[in-house]
Amino acid sequence: MKFVTALCGSVCLLAIASPVLAEQTGDPAASPELDAVVITGSRIVRDGYTAPTPVTVAPIEQLQQTTPSSIPDGLNKLPQFSFSTSTAANGSVGGAPSVYGGNFLNLRGFGLPRTLILMDSRRVPSTSINGLVDVNTLPQMLIQRVDVVTGGASAVYGSDAVTGVVNFVLDKHFDGLKAVVQGGTSSVGDANSYRIGIAGGGSVTDRGHLIWSVERYQNDGVRRHQDRPWAASIPAYIGATGTGPLGSASNPYVLAQNVRLSNTSFGGLATSGPFKGQQFLPDGSLGAFNPGTPTTVPNVAIGGDGGYYSDLNMTSPVVTNQAFGRFEYEFTNALLGYAQFGLAETQLLGQHGSSMAPLLFTITNDNPFLTAAERGQLGTQSFTLSRLSPEMADDATLTQTTDALNFTTGLTGSVFSDFNWDTYYTHGEARVRSTTNNNVNYPNLYAAVDTVRNAGGDIVCRVSTTASAAAYAGCAPLDPFGVGNISAAAKAFIYSNTQWQAINKLDDFVANISGPVFNNWAGPVSVAFNAEYRTQSLDETSNVNPLAVPSYAGIQNSPKGSAPLASVWAYSVQGASHGHGHVWETSGETVFPLLADLPLAKVLEVTGAVRYTDYSSSGAAHTWKYGVNYQPINDLRIRWTESQDIRAPTLNDLYAPQAIANIFISDPISGQSGQVQSVTGGNSKLVPEVARTTTVGFIYSPAFVPRLRMSVDYYRINIVNALSSVNGGQTAVLLECLNSGGISPVCAAAIRATPTSFPTYVTNLTINAAQAYTHGVDVEASYNFDLAQVNHSLPGHLDLRMLYAYQPDMKTRAYPNAVLVQSAGVAGNSGVVGFAAQRVTADTAYSLGPVTINWQVRYSGKLALTGNPTQYFASPPLPAIFYHDVSLDYAFKAAGHPAHMFLTVDNLLDQAPRIWPGTNSSAAPGSSVPTAAGDDLVGRYFTAGVRMKY
Repeated sequence: MKFVTALCGSVCLLAIASPVLAEQTGDPAASPELDAVVITGSRIVRDGYTAPTPVTVAPIEQLQQTTPSSIPDGLNKLPQFSFSTSTAANGSVGGAPSVYGGNFLNLRGFGLPRTLILMDSRRVPSTSINGLVDVNTLPQMLIQRVDVVTGGASAVYGSDAVTGVVNFVLDKHFDGLKAVVQGGTSSVGDANSYRIGIAGGGSVTDRGHLIWSVERYQNDGVRRHQDRPWAASIPAYIGATGTGPLGSASNPYVLAQNVRLSNTSFGGLATSGPFKGQQFLPDGSLGAFNPGTPTTVPNVAIGGDGGYYSDLNMTSPVVTNQAFGRFEYEFTNALLGYAQFGLAETQLLGQHGSSMAPLLFTITNDNPFLTAAERGQLGTQSFTLSRLSPEMADDATLTQTTDALNFTTGLTGSVFSDFNWDTYYTHGEARVRSTTNNNVNYPNLYAAVDTVRNAGGDIVCRVSTTASAAAYAGCAPLDPFGVGNISAAAKAFIYSNTQWQAINKLDDFVANISGPVFNNWAGPVSVAFNAEYRTQSLDETSNVNPLAVPSYAGIQNSPKGSAPLASVWAYSVQGASHGHGHVWETSGETVFPLLADLPLAKVLEVTGAVRYTDYSSSGAAHTWKYGVNYQPINDLRIRWTESQDIRAPTLNDLYAPQAIANIFISDPISGQSGQVQSVTGGNSKLVPEVARTTTVGFIYSPAFVPRLRMSVDYYRINIVNALSSVNGGQTAVLLECLNSGGISPVCAAAIRATPTSFPTYVTNLTINAAQAYTHGVDVEASYNFDLAQVNHSLPGHLDLRMLYAYQPDMKTRAYPNAVLVQSAGVAGNSGVVGFAAQRVTADTAYSLGPVTINWQVRYSGKLALTGNPTQYFASPPLPAIFYHDVSLDYAFKAAGHPAHMFLTVDNLLDQAPRIWPGTNSSAAPGSSVPTAAGDDLVGRYFTAGVRMKY
């Protein structure tokens, strides 16, 4: 006993989500609701049966105790999830199609689209144009547990179940009324939040049952980077020596603070002419410019008066409203019908920030905003003004609203007493409206900056005095000098709201049947069959055309030929498109027992599943799965699975609208260099990714230590035709084509009139050319006991739980012969986000009467600065990090009904995140949250509230 207690303590106190060990060992006392269920990962119903695929159960009570904000936030504290996407983790968003504005789960950091989201084992319709599901929109008040399958399950559930399945299980028979009211704030008084929810359930006649819920959650976010000192210091990577390319072995990256661009300023910096090297101060007067201390990176300095990208949201404000209702009616003892409806709205406010490149204006000697003395000094010359505009950044915001509804109706029943069947229809519809408020129209901006005095002495736009005046009707002169000097009239002329809308629809028809077909020498042989037909459509509309080429006709000082101004708009816009598709699926599954109740063979059974899928876009695909459950003794179960799984391309992957930009390339095939058009958009020729997955592990529950349970599972996932974006303008891609003799799949990314001519244009499209591989080990353990067992004088009860994930490899290759990039155990690489190879979530709960105190420890291992063998750093690796979350729960009676008051402090020690600004940070200092993925951005956070049940 002392050894077991010490062991549990040594692994850091044990996890928030108790594993499915009660399910695996058939212990009804530990988990009474799991006596006869369809265990996630299988469609076969068996008392005490456990699928060979690893499953973790997260009871909602435990998630709420440590993370009251939401169920998804609690799940993201588990080590199986890496780099899930949420507003709290990603800061401001862009105007292009975005998956942000909610919570999107990512198992093992292997990609959001490779994690399948279910509710009651039914596919949840996507809430974004990317085909993903915002799990914040699910009815959290009525979820009783979450099953997490950490292994391939495509043969059972279909596409997207590559790294696993997250199944939200409803409390369909909830009876009574419950409510929650809570509020939260950070230790510095921002990111204020509140949550209000109420749910009810009860019988309707003798055979009907109704459940319903209404919820609202709001978080104001953290407004600015500068509200946290670790971001306000403007960290960026510069070259250590200046000899050789940045990030090379001869010029490795080194972390610097207070990094600024020395070739621009907030009020405007003269970069040519008589004023060269002087800046316009905030009040618009001309003054000296301190360029700061030069670095090894051109136009980048430490300190001084240079500009940097500021005023970006660190975490975006978000509001989620949701309503849900479900009615079921038992027609007979063997037939039940139901209908359920869910409606949710998520509103996100994002701050674009000064993400425009520094603007370059040609200022002539007749500009009326110059003083007489300045015009005299300028004489007949002109000068170039470089400006990074903070007021334009403050004005530009993103408002994104997602309305998601889903409706499901179905019948369930049984035949021949042992066969269970169900059939259902689901309709899902998500409408995303994204508006960039005050997007900057570049032609209007340059027209407004080019000003003169008219014959009456008034300051006007020069273009208003020319034959092109009608093309720029309403042009108002803009003062480009200083900060805060842009008039309301000028803003009204240069700003427009750009908007796109996407409607994503799903219709899903499904039928299942399962049961035992006969008994062999070792027990019942069970089968399950599934048939499914899905149709999907995606319609996007926009009030602007992203393919429009900006015209500066009639503007004397226009930026013609300037690559950053290839678009009309400063912030990205979305075009119109349409896509639709359908898929037929059918599958079969079986459990075949081989041995039972024999010495060293209490249970030995094999399982298998196969699925045939036919996509309208790409044709047939096959998935399969087989496995073994072996229980040599009562205390030990061994499991193994092998599977082939798929992730089908989404409609957005296939039919995303096109956009065009001008880029400069050096083409090694033709030997020429020059500007060429780069086309982005969907690729209708994509086919499903195919993954091979292996899991093997064991569950141990020793009889000599009651209530101690542990499991260890190894997994390996390999994809050889993964979807990846290949930019035909990149030198490495062009060289790959050259070295392959023209046969590499990346050669299609450069369109040429002849095999050796300079490209007519290049594409930046998604293709099936990448490789992705990961493997690791998951460990789960739980133990609980009365302290009196240790010392009779000690009161109370102790629960210890632990989840540990070891993922030493997450390797990707964008295309054949590309650099193999490691993401596990590294902070990140250019374009690739990394995560810790070792992650632990450990929980200890002490209960004494009505009081429960929970202490959760989260550990994220150390991070190398890169897993790219072509990148080098002089800075030290990032250290491991611990987070401590503490909660206090007090149970009491309110009018004779159970209630709980709770207080939770997340990040009790106010642990700052690890600084990793990314390898392109010197090009745009301050433009992103400079932290390692998954680290806490907000700091110490307090949540208090009351839960009641009647």
